[in-house]
Amino acid sequence: MNHTFLRCCAVLLLIGFGLAWFKPAHAQAVSCSASMSDVNFGNVDPQSSRTDTTGTLAYSCTNNDHGPQTIALCFSLLGQETDPRSMADGAGDALQFQLYTDPARTQPWGNMGFGTQVQGFLLKVASGQTSSASATIQARVLGGQTSAVPGAYTDFFLPGYFRFTTHAGGGTPASCLDSGDFGLFNGFRTTAQVTAQCTVSAATLDFGTVGLLAGAVPGTSTISVQCASGTPYDVGLDAGLNGGGNINARRMVLGANSIAYQLYRDPGRTLVWGNTVDTDTVAGTGNGNAQSLAVYGSVPTQPTPPAGTYNDTITVTVTY
Repeated sequence: MNHTFLRCCAVLLLIGFGLAWFKPAHAQAVSCSASMSDVNFGNVDPQSSRTDTTGTLAYSCTNNDHGPQTIALCFSLLGQETDPRSMADGAGDALQFQLYTDPARTQPWGNMGFGTQVQGFLLKVASGQTSSASATIQARVLGGQTSAVPGAYTDFFLPGYFRFTTHAGGGTPASCLDSGDFGLFNGFRTTAQVTAQCTVSAATLDFGTVGLLAGAVPGTSTISVQCASGTPYDVGLDAGLNGGGNINARRMVLGANSIAYQLYRDPGRTLVWGNTVDTDTVAGTGNGNAQSLAVYGSVPTQPTPPAGTYNDTITVTVTY
């Protein structure tokens, strides 16, 4: 009995192996793969302008069928389903950006599961062949972000997925949003470097129309400084075109005639405003918005030169 049982088992095992060995293989008619590049914005200045860049979505399909196939592919992102999206620096500060499906950058790239816009393409593949293509993905860091702090920003998108539908004979398949096979593509990063930027503008300081310079003539003006949030800066004023590099010899001129004047940092007109950082400049810290600084001028008592319009030009320097 024992010997018979063992022989029966041996025969059953051989039959089982034989069935597995001769089982015909079934190949998928069409298989597809895809990959997405990282999106690098480089240096950006979001407080005053937007920054555009692109990424690359590459995809490939193999046709194992006996006839040509036209394949519709729809790509969905896995990540923030918001408009705009945001990157973050190490301190959690946000930088707004978006990825788009159109060159005009009006349709954010979304997720078919949320019913938002996805990337869609058609790919024709001959029988027994592989076809590959790539698409340019549009990206933008939005402008007008006055609170953006200088530093490195990043966001990571989880591996996304795509659905593809085929149509034999080279015809056009129906939408791949509601049916078809699934595939995955890699996760990728978006990165940007917010740079410390400052801009400056100045209004004319007009002492007005005066007669004899028998007493001090005051005047005021403003300087507008806009620096990225958290950026320390110093604003300096040079000696002008006629001061010979000496801030204590500033002069307005008309031909060979001149009028001495001075610029100050304080309304009491005791602190001369110069161009040496940490000595006679005005310091501040940017908040992303334009910050106004008052300039206090004075024409001291002096011999009155011939009548006319006297001018000088001061260069404003922002060190940051």
